[in-house]
Amino acid sequence: MPYRVCAFLLLLVALPAAGSHGQSRAPVSPELRATIEHAAPADRIAVWVFLSEKESGRLDEARRALTPHARARRARNRGTANLVDARDVPVSDAFIDGLRAQGARIRHVSRWLNAVSIDATPATLERIQALPYARRLDVVRAGRAPLPQPTIESPPPRSRVSTALDYGASGTQIQMMGVDALHDQGLDGSGIWIAMFDTGFNNLGHDAFQNLDVMVTRDFVNGDSLVSDQPGQAGSGNHGCMTLSTIGAYAPGNLIGPAYGATYILAKTENTEWERHMEEDAWVAAAEWADSIGADIISSSLGYSTGFTNGEPSYSWQDMNGNTTIVTLGADIAASRGILVVNSAGNDGFVALPANTLIGPSDGDSVLCVGAVDAFGSRASFSSVGPTFDGRIKPDVMAMGLSVTVASPFDPTSYFGNSGTSFSCPLVAGAAALILQARPAASNQAIMDALRSTASQSGAPGRLMGWGIIDAPAAADIIPTGVGDAPALAARVAIRAARPNPFNPATVIDFQLSAPGRVSLSVYDVTGRLVDTLLDDAYRSAGVHSERYQSSRASGVYFVRLTAGGETATRKVVLLK
Repeated sequence: MPYRVCAFLLLLVALPAAGSHGQSRAPVSPELRATIEHAAPADRIAVWVFLSEKESGRLDEARRALTPHARARRARNRGTANLVDARDVPVSDAFIDGLRAQGARIRHVSRWLNAVSIDATPATLERIQALPYARRLDVVRAGRAPLPQPTIESPPPRSRVSTALDYGASGTQIQMMGVDALHDQGLDGSGIWIAMFDTGFNNLGHDAFQNLDVMVTRDFVNGDSLVSDQPGQAGSGNHGCMTLSTIGAYAPGNLIGPAYGATYILAKTENTEWERHMEEDAWVAAAEWADSIGADIISSSLGYSTGFTNGEPSYSWQDMNGNTTIVTLGADIAASRGILVVNSAGNDGFVALPANTLIGPSDGDSVLCVGAVDAFGSRASFSSVGPTFDGRIKPDVMAMGLSVTVASPFDPTSYFGNSGTSFSCPLVAGAAALILQARPAASNQAIMDALRSTASQSGAPGRLMGWGIIDAPAAADIIPTGVGDAPALAARVAIRAARPNPFNPATVIDFQLSAPGRVSLSVYDVTGRLVDTLLDDAYRSAGVHSERYQSSRASGVYFVRLTAGGETATRKVVLLK
């Protein structure tokens, strides 16, 4: 080890609590010490500098800075008397200038964490330790879990279930969540602002994006507003193109996303260079930016755990406890500002207890963590499992993540199948947007509780699939109605939640008619094939009716379709044998 680095390490480890002038020195984390040990004197290390208390008396300034959309979102989740707190107060400019004066290169400033991420040499870090407002120093850690690479897969069978929209090959992924029923009620995500965090977003001229409403874009990796690949810049936007198409595409006959009518905020937060990792500070910076604009939902198909290069320390499964990774802390703070944070569980598959394969920030207690299933409702083998280190069930819910239909990042008219929790995440985020559109007075906690309590394994949640595959119409149904609910929910026909669900071998299906008429009640599998008919053009009076459904078919996800008076309603049921 070089003498100067060794001497500096001795100073960090052995120095008493006072510096050369007697003031207290900010402590450094063991991980930062380990990083410095492998650094040369001229190396710049990515470090978080956590600062002392913020300036008082600036809450009114923070309150005035809220956009109308952000104010409404916070009021819905926090109450009008608690719109802002100390986390919303900006970091002191004097502190930032002081770090820069010591030789630090400023990367990002986090008002939420009251911290600044910097690039600095070991000697600069030694000087920063002595600053009176430096509270503690920690290395920027965040090995990124591998992202699924674009693969040409055969898309799932084309849906043949009658619906107002032609989903093409994307019908299975939509109908598995019951989202087609919400689409049939006129819900499309309009009025909901969704922030997408990813590696960048190529091919925004694709046919699937011709009707996409993009409000604003920003590249947190290269520091500009362009989120597609640019010559000489870091990062590829192929992955972001595919995740965005999963949630927001509108290309009838090929691909329709759940929230094709929403407004999108696109943030490039991930570097995809050869080391295949990117620091968490860009994610947190993007979350604070999205909050300031007024985003209602963050959909993040990214995660951080292992995979470091250059001798930097990784996170361990024990760190997936909801309180350790910087990105998880940032995600939970975003949730406390009223943003619904939806994140992929990860693609690291199964591991025996007590370990988990989760990625931050999916371990956050305020984050909706999404795992992946195949077209038949079985857990995909790559889907990460919980529980968190502190014993909480994760993932929370599941959606289709195997052979999901996506837009090609390479061609403006092509589509193919790709796999990963990267794609189940935006599907759930899009479904949540429809529920929020339908129940605009609902808090994010109410939406998450509804999604869990109506999912396919809500009666027996576990570490492999959480509460199970979501049922978006059922989740919307159990949230109390309020002033301003979407008029489309007052449909003339409706199917209530089956009882029991999951079932074996029989369940009871309740449906409601606002007027008498001829009724058909049929059951389809996930490929859109008609498998059973309960009622065929039978007359029923207005009111609530019940039909018993007994099935001898194989275990799996099925869809019950009610048709009456020219209207339809759909409900998902799960047969478990």
